[in-house]
Amino acid sequence: MKKSVIAAAIAAASLSPVAVMAQSAAPAASAAAAAPTVGAKVYAPDGSEVGTVEAVQSGVVTVNTGTARAGLPAASFAMREKGLTIGMNKADLEAAVNGAKAESSAELATAFVADKPIKSSDGVVLGAVSKVEGDDVFVNLSNGSVAQLKKSYFGLGADKSLTLGMTATAFNSQLQASAGGQPGADAQAAPSATAAAGEAPSGQ
Repeated sequence: MKKSVIAAAIAAASLSPVAVMAQSAAPAASAAAAAPTVGAKVYAPDGSEVGTVEAVQSGVVTVNTGTARAGLPAASFAMREKGLTIGMNKADLEAAVNGAKAESSAELATAFVADKPIKSSDGVVLGAVSKVEGDDVFVNLSNGSVAQLKKSYFGLGADKSLTLGMTATAFNSQLQASAGGQPGADAQAAPSATAAAGEAPSGQ
C-alpha cells in the first residue's frame, strides 16, 4: 500500500467553524429575514459588531469574529437597520464557540478507534482508521492507500463520525498531488458545518 502524507493541505481542517445552537443566535422574530453573503458584517442586537461572514454553504453561514469561527444556520440572521444581525454579541458568540469546543474535545478524544469511518466535510466516506500512534492517525483509504494525519485535523460530525474539514473532491485532489510529488499546501479546506462541537470541525 502506498503511504501518502498530505498534512499541509489538511491542516486547515482544524479551522472548521463550530456549530452554535441556533436558538441562542436567533434574532428577534420581528426582524426581517436576511440572505447572508460573503464579506457582509454581522451585528449584535445592540448594534455592536460581531464579525464578518466568511462563507455560506449548504444553509450554514460561517461567521469569523477575528478569534473564533462559528457555523450558524441562515435562519439565525435577520436584516436590521445596521445590517445582518444575530441574537448574540461578539463575547457571547465566542463564549459559545469555546464552550462547544471543550465539550467536543472530550468526545473526540475517545473517537479514534480502529475501523472508525473517516468522512469528508460533505459526508463522503474516505476510509477508516487503521491505527493510532500518539497524535498520528493512520487511515486506510478507499483507494487502497494509507494517509497519515494528525488528530487535530479531525472534528466530530453530527452522526459522531470522524470528519475532516475538507470536501472529498479536495481531499482526493491532494492525494493525487501527493502521489505525484507535488506540494499540497495550496488546498483550501472547505468549512465543515457539522464537524464541530456545538451540535456535534470542525471540528476543531
